[in-house]
This record gives sequence, structure tokens and C-alpha cells, in this order.
Amino acid sequence: MTRLFRSLLLVCTLLLVACAGTPERPDLARLYETDAQNGNQPPVILIHGLMGSTLVEKDTGKEFWPGGIGNLAFSEYRELARMKAAEAKGGGLVPGDLFYGVARTDFYGALVDTLETAGRFKRGTPGTPVTGDDRRRYYVLLYDWRKENLVAVRQLHELIDQIRRDYGDPDLPVDILAHSNGGLIANYYLRYGPKDVLTSDEFIPWDEGAHRIRRMVLLGTPSLGAVTSLERLQQGFKIAWRTVPVEVLVTFATPFEALPHPDAQVVYSTEGKPIPFDIYNADVWRVRRWSVFSPEVEARVLADAPDRQTGELNMAELQAYFVRHLARARQFQRALSAPVRANGVEVAVFGGDCTLTPARAVLDRDAGGERLVIRPEQVKARVEGVDYERLLLQPGDMLVPRDSQLGRGLPTVAGQPSAFFPLAQSFFLCETHDQLSVNAYFQNNLLQFLLGR
Repeated sequence: MTRLFRSLLLVCTLLLVACAGTPERPDLARLYETDAQNGNQPPVILIHGLMGSTLVEKDTGKEFWPGGIGNLAFSEYRELARMKAAEAKGGGLVPGDLFYGVARTDFYGALVDTLETAGRFKRGTPGTPVTGDDRRRYYVLLYDWRKENLVAVRQLHELIDQIRRDYGDPDLPVDILAHSNGGLIANYYLRYGPKDVLTSDEFIPWDEGAHRIRRMVLLGTPSLGAVTSLERLQQGFKIAWRTVPVEVLVTFATPFEALPHPDAQVVYSTEGKPIPFDIYNADVWRVRRWSVFSPEVEARVLADAPDRQTGELNMAELQAYFVRHLARARQFQRALSAPVRANGVEVAVFGGDCTLTPARAVLDRDAGGERLVIRPEQVKARVEGVDYERLLLQPGDMLVPRDSQLGRGLPTVAGQPSAFFPLAQSFFLCETHDQLSVNAYFQNNLLQFLLGR
């Protein structure tokens, strides 16, 4: 075989691979042209995930999250901490709009475009009456993702009430499209409405969900939590080139509410054996000097304060946040797995399952003490013969394992339904967590689910 022939063969092969690697996208506008003319289509509420909305100063409108490429590259976002002193400045921070994307990375832009162009929905403004024949609207629930999800649940309740007033229909149901943490908000609302059921161990469901929600889409939702929250509460939250430090992160309630379900077996020994370990017990963290109880965090907080007395008060406040958030999060997770009265509400789960994703933790130990690790390469006290990759990782979307997205894996309780909630359908893609909403095949199946009569 001549060198010229080999070169031509190589070029042809590369061209064929390039063509094969560029899949065609479905023509969604054409596919749903007829369905998009349905004048009786219920309005859609889009609920974003953690960090999915901008945060702006209430009085000035100055954007603190994400705040541009410079902030993503250099900021530790200490201004986002929900400490009393920080919240008092400028009236605090409030949601601005969706965080559509940054640089060339899209989060919600393509999804919104699909709703508008293929679904023929217009973005609705709460408080503006919807009249005439053009009644197809979608609304965005913008919430402060640093606060308890119950705050957003109550906002959702008020939004649905307002939409009903705007449509002039007190019995109007809505469809909900919820991404990631937004799915926890929707799930709670379906079960309990705006009630706070976390103050007792008896989670009394309500019967209004089916009168308010027709169909509900959960996209990449950690229905049974995610062990990545364990990592974040120990090490901080990595964003772009920076890390939001622990002392900022623990002032948010949502990372705690995405911890693994308290009844799930997620902690193992270095020998690969399951061990009893209560991640919701603050003393477990305090004794091991993890998170806000660590010397490293204490040193940073004291150094950042104008004097030692203020620094010690700040440390006490941070630790009080931690204890309260853990206790509330335990109840939140248990409430979301209690028997549900769906009463005919159609629930669809969409997600990713092609990437090995942290699903368990190992209680590891080295000269620095004990810590929980969720990635095989991080295990120091390795035991020969233990396959840490198989032990720690399961198929998922890089952030949430498939089983958590489906609400599967809890111990079976006699007399209780085995299903987390009744599913009308589920659909999984080879896509990462933050790109699920962008995927054209998800959007195709989303429209099929929402627009189908």
C-alpha cells in the first residue's frame, strides 16, 4: 500500500467519523406544530436548580451571582453568606432572573427557546391578566436558592394562585418543569402544599396536589439526595476556577437538603463493608472536626473578622446554622419519601445515566484523621482486593446517580408502597447534569409529555 493511498484512506476515514459524530437534531417546531395550536394547553411553571437564578442586591440591582466571568474566575462569593450582618446590608439579596449560561456554556437558554419556538409559549408575568385566544404561557419560579426549599414551596403556591387569578379560572391546573433542586421543591409541593410538616415525625399529606398540578417533570432531581453534598460540606463548592468556602456554603440550607436520605446506606468502611453512620448528627461532624468545626475554617473566620470577639461570635453563628440545617434536612428528606397521594398527577423523570457518578462514601483515615471520601482515587487507607470504583460509583449524570433520580434504593417498609412516587414515564440520556436541559432529545420528549393530550 503506497503512502499516498494510506493518506487518502486516512482522510476519508476522518471525514466519515466527523459526519457520523454530528447527529441530526429533531425539528421540534415541525414535530409539534399541531400540538402547539392547542388553546387549552395548561400554563407551565419552570423551576430552576441550585444556583440557577441570578442574585442581585435588593435596593440597587447590583448582581452578586454570578456577576460575570471575573467573579467566576476570582471570587469566593463571600458576599452570598447568609450571616446576619451580611443580610442587613442593602436589604439583602433577591433573585433577579434565570442564570441562562456563561461564556459558551448554556444552562437554560436553549430550554426556554424550545418552550417559546416549538411549544409556542410566551413568558407570563404574574399579575398580568391572560385573555383572548393566545393563552399559552410559561412562568419562571425565581427563588433564593440559599434558603430552605420550603420558602420556594410557598412561593410556588402563591404563584399558582396568581396564575389562576390571571386566567380567571380558580380551578386551573398547571404543568411543572423542575430541574435538579427545583424537583425537590415540586415534589414537596405535590405532597404537602405550603404546609411545614418538618416540625413533627408525622407527615400528613394534602389532597390538593391533583387539583393544582396536571403533569410534573423532574429533570436530574436528587430525589434521594447526592453524596456530592457530603464532599461540599467538607471541602466547599467548586465553581469554575474557584471554590465557595465551607463557611459560606453552610449558611445555605439547600446543600443540606440534598444530602443522602437518612435511611439510605451510603457510608462504607475501607474494607468495603456498610457501617452505621448518621450524617445528620451534628456531633459526628463536631467530634471529627469537620466542616465548620475544623481548625482551618475557624482560622479563616477569625482572620476575616475585625477582632477576635467578633470572629468567635461569627463561628458560633456558623455552627448554629450547621446544626439547624442538618436537623431540618433530615426531616425534609424523610418527608419526601413518605407515601404520596398523587391522585392522578402524571410524573415523568428525565435524567442522565451514562457517567459513573459518586453514590457512596468511604470513611477513610490518614495521618490527618478521618474524613468521608466519595471518589475512588481519594481513598488513602486502601485495602487490597477492594474495588473502590465499583463500591463508590454508580451510573448517573456526574452529580446525581440514576437510582436517586428514580427514588430507588431505600429499604422496603412493610405496609408502605415500594414506589417513591407513581411514574408515568422515565427517560434517560447520555448527558451531564448541567447540560440535561440543553439536550435536544430531552426537549423532544419533554414536549411530547407536556403537549400530548
